[in-house]
Amino acid sequence: MNSLSFVAIAFVVLSLVGLNALTYYSHRTRLLPDIVWVLLLGVLYGFLSTTTELGLPEITLNSELVLYAFVPLLIFSSTQKICLHHIRKVLLPASLIGSVGILISMVIIGAILHFVFGMPWLATLLFGVIISATDPLAIGALLHENKTLQESRKLLIEGESILNDGFVVTVFGVFMLLMFEGATFSPVNSSASLFSHITGALIIGVLLGRAARWLLAYWHGEHFSLRTNMTLALAFGSLLLAESLHFSGILAVFSAALAYGYKRPEPDQNTHIQGCLWDYFEYIANASLFFLLGASFSGLASFDLLTFSLVITSLILLIVARLVAILLLFPAITIEGEHLTPQEFWLLNFSGARGAVSIALILLLPDSFELKETFLSISFVMILFSLVLYPIFVQQLQRKPG
Repeated sequence: MNSLSFVAIAFVVLSLVGLNALTYYSHRTRLLPDIVWVLLLGVLYGFLSTTTELGLPEITLNSELVLYAFVPLLIFSSTQKICLHHIRKVLLPASLIGSVGILISMVIIGAILHFVFGMPWLATLLFGVIISATDPLAIGALLHENKTLQESRKLLIEGESILNDGFVVTVFGVFMLLMFEGATFSPVNSSASLFSHITGALIIGVLLGRAARWLLAYWHGEHFSLRTNMTLALAFGSLLLAESLHFSGILAVFSAALAYGYKRPEPDQNTHIQGCLWDYFEYIANASLFFLLGASFSGLASFDLLTFSLVITSLILLIVARLVAILLLFPAITIEGEHLTPQEFWLLNFSGARGAVSIALILLLPDSFELKETFLSISFVMILFSLVLYPIFVQQLQRKPG
């Protein structure tokens, strides 16, 4: 066995043991979710690999790896746990926050960066939409453990995050056309393009999800291995087909998972094992993605480009932009005619931690874009801040009576 193979295997072994240790001690201390400890461990690894002579290989996040390997697994895994009957109750407010709320946040961030720091309008709006994509993975475990929070409220938070990721990626595509491919902006054409991207993705997902269910029934594929094969193919296939047709892959995966699970099979050993397998896929994907995100911090972020005023302003915008968006939409955010309580309102706000999707989108920007490194550095600071501190805010909110 050569030295590289030995190091790789040893790293995997130590990582698996380390994950168990992190899970055990994070559950005992309840200070931070175990996935955040994985993130911080990645930051430590990245720091040691770039500043010491220990011989540790440098690890950097790859945008295509995030969008085409991790995202389908994570979105399909989260969505297939959602009952279509229940999500109907929160679909309207979740869609509103995940679209109009994103646009409000985008304008607030873009305007401040433009007028205060003199950055170009289109560039700041682009950054505003990118950094508005939320990632509830660090918060999700805390919410699922909360027995007092209604399931509909949990669905609102989880569903909104998935929908806003899909919307952000779609709007990002529009900005890419305007800024780097010379397309002319037209409100009518841009709105029509956005609508077609979203609608096309949803239709593709529904058709593939129902086709997968029909094939399993036709082939009598009740065994968990056959169901797992089909759902894995559905998760990646729906994203690839939608992206190849220039639709939103994230929304296609979301709708495919919903359509596939519209009529859940009767609980038995096969469905239980399939669920456990998908839980493990999600667990490994989360851990790998958060470690990669942390390990990339030292290699991709450039602190020379960050000023104190820019960092402070960015952290304020991180909280304020989403807060203002939810406040403006609050009269329309109702679940079965009921408004959110103050506790639920703040939980919704601080469940909007940022994550790897934002970094992946910035990495997709051309290297010739002069603000790419600056946006990448700011994003890392904002993401680490939200992923470390937001879970603490959520825990404190959950200890207070509703």
